[in-house]
Amino acid sequence: MTILKQFNFIFFMYLTFFSWSQFEFNYVDSVSVFKGSETIKMAWSGGLNYAQFSDIDYDFDGDMDLLVFDRSNNQLKLFAQRQELGVPYYEYDPYANILFPNDLRYRVKAMDYDGDGRNDLFTYGIGGLKVYKNTGDVANGLSWALAKELLYSDNWGANLNLYVSSSDIPAIVDVDDDGDIDVLTYHIGGQYLQYHKNQSMELYGHADSLIFELRNECWGTFREDVSTNSLFLNDNTPHCAEGNIPNAEFGKPEDLMNEELKAHAGSSVLSLDIDNSGVKDLVIGDVAFTNLNLLINGGDSVNTNSAMISVDPSFPSNSIPVDMQLFPAAFFVDVDFDGFKDLIVAPNAKNVSENETSVHKYKNTGTNENCNFIFETKAFLQGEMIDHGTGSIPKFIDIDNDGLLDMFVANFFSYKPILSKESRISYYKNTGTLSNPVFQFIDSDFNNLTQLNLGLRIIPAFGDLNSDGKCDMIIGRENGNLVYFENNSMGSSPTFDAPIYDLTDENGSVIHHGLYAAPELYDLNKDGLLDLILGVKTGELIYYENIGTETSPVFSLVTIQLGNVDVSDLTPDGYSTASFFSLNDTTYAMVGCVDGNLKFIGDIDGHLGDGDSFTYIDSNFLNIEVGAYSSAAVLDIDNDSHLDLFIGQDLGGVFHMEDEPGSNVHISDISIEDQIFIYPNPFNNTIHIKCSVNLISELITITDLTGKLMQTIPVTGSDSTLDLSFLESGIYILYCKTTGQKIKIIKR
Repeated sequence: MTILKQFNFIFFMYLTFFSWSQFEFNYVDSVSVFKGSETIKMAWSGGLNYAQFSDIDYDFDGDMDLLVFDRSNNQLKLFAQRQELGVPYYEYDPYANILFPNDLRYRVKAMDYDGDGRNDLFTYGIGGLKVYKNTGDVANGLSWALAKELLYSDNWGANLNLYVSSSDIPAIVDVDDDGDIDVLTYHIGGQYLQYHKNQSMELYGHADSLIFELRNECWGTFREDVSTNSLFLNDNTPHCAEGNIPNAEFGKPEDLMNEELKAHAGSSVLSLDIDNSGVKDLVIGDVAFTNLNLLINGGDSVNTNSAMISVDPSFPSNSIPVDMQLFPAAFFVDVDFDGFKDLIVAPNAKNVSENETSVHKYKNTGTNENCNFIFETKAFLQGEMIDHGTGSIPKFIDIDNDGLLDMFVANFFSYKPILSKESRISYYKNTGTLSNPVFQFIDSDFNNLTQLNLGLRIIPAFGDLNSDGKCDMIIGRENGNLVYFENNSMGSSPTFDAPIYDLTDENGSVIHHGLYAAPELYDLNKDGLLDLILGVKTGELIYYENIGTETSPVFSLVTIQLGNVDVSDLTPDGYSTASFFSLNDTTYAMVGCVDGNLKFIGDIDGHLGDGDSFTYIDSNFLNIEVGAYSSAAVLDIDNDSHLDLFIGQDLGGVFHMEDEPGSNVHISDISIEDQIFIYPNPFNNTIHIKCSVNLISELITITDLTGKLMQTIPVTGSDSTLDLSFLESGIYILYCKTTGQKIKIIKR
């Protein structure tokens, strides 16, 4: 069994969640999705927005996998290199991110700084760079040790943090080809590129130390304009004239540590020897511009303070030049397995850049020493995914009355040229069978809704409100109001009457409860009529009972806080989205929120009145964390009596999970009595245990996955803290005899 297969099994056991939820969901990608006649190969891998690329052999199988860090909300994705009949390809690994440190922020670069053959991690540290050393191996799998909380550099006698703005992507590269890793980063004012030379080889003769010296204040002797991305070569200002002259203006620790004082807005830097001249050239992007500048180094040997001699603002000028809204960043990595590093370009400006076709690939038709980049695609990886911008919301309904559930994917917003946003609903028709669904992409702007200017985050709810056998549609708007569309379809293509704006309640009052209405139509009180439930920006659920008839709905407000649900845990915002479903005549809900996790809720039936409360069966279902804007749809898409879970999220794609085939555990088995809750999980040293009953001299046992007893800990009461610092990093089983629960816990 390979290390990856072992890990997949272990992580699945973790997802099995022996504790209170009793779900056995596992990630599956077997449901086919087509665009035109082509299969989308990684349809359910979640999308990308503002991605950064590097490679790493995370599964220790001898080949390089692709590490993708998305700046959107610090999401990490791994694409494992696989082979079929000798042909390599990428396969999304939905479980691999848990193998990495959980505090990766703003930027991540994987590279081997210490020469041990394992790629380490460079990420954001306060005002600079943090480094994790890769300590994994084939036998034990991937693991990490903090090498440096913050890199420091000798700034002309003062040991200061090696400053990198949180908005920047520096060049972390062996500038002088001496075997250790140096850093090129813009100084705090953003006009000059500093060269911080690693002294490891000079001091110790090996590369495993991170000791830096500011060698040059103005490497390449060029200056970037403070208000444009114009580059001035052979700059004669004091900082560039001599290069190595210290300047007190940029040596104050308080200035370096306080990013609020900087004038610098943002730059991306890629350093490579593009013309095989023996010295590094530069590819530079700027936060406010769409192009990349290529600077050619005129030197012929390293560490000679050689000047840049030319600028190409239309890079790569031999192909289709980069033109990306906004703040392009370039990455040099082999992504097509031919041994030559390609050029990948993606935006580095969160929420103001392209977010659907935002990963441009330029194939290197030359060599790593003499590069020749030719444009190939604007949607590398994304073209193989369901990807609809930012904040996807999946919905399922048989819209064309063929007996099969079709899929709709709404979003918070998609990028709209130029520097604008729009919200769209995409339509995927189910062309498969009851037991084998197949989704065919039909339209990215269902019913031409963008022409109505309904605002951002337009969310549909579907249901037959007038008993004519056709599914009508209610759209929740950014302004909080609702728009009603009656289905008037005559054939297989869905069509609707003219919209009725500002849907009203029984009293003629406009239904409105704040911004970003997220409607759901569901017969909550089981009277045969579809009721209306609204999620809102502030995180509550609002319940309107349908008191009309089968042919004429009338909505009456029952409560503005259904079940006392409020998902605004960490911020004033919640952006609640609810998916209600029923098994064995029992109602449950999965509620998404801005935090990126899912709330699994029960105890709904009979508790619909104002002041009644539902029960959080799991406030962080399966420890799912999708960065932001989680949403869910729960249904049995393939009629196999096992629930499917479709998860929308920040990066605009959809994850698909299914209750483990062969399991006899269903929601009807859930008991919310006598349950214990563990948090945080994963944990560092301590965990907290809360129990719905008082434990009396309970002996909590901790075992490893083989069943070996690690510790027995006495616990009394309903709220306890356990010190588990004695455990090594790994996965363990916590057992409570009173509740009969076995819970997977993960020590970081």
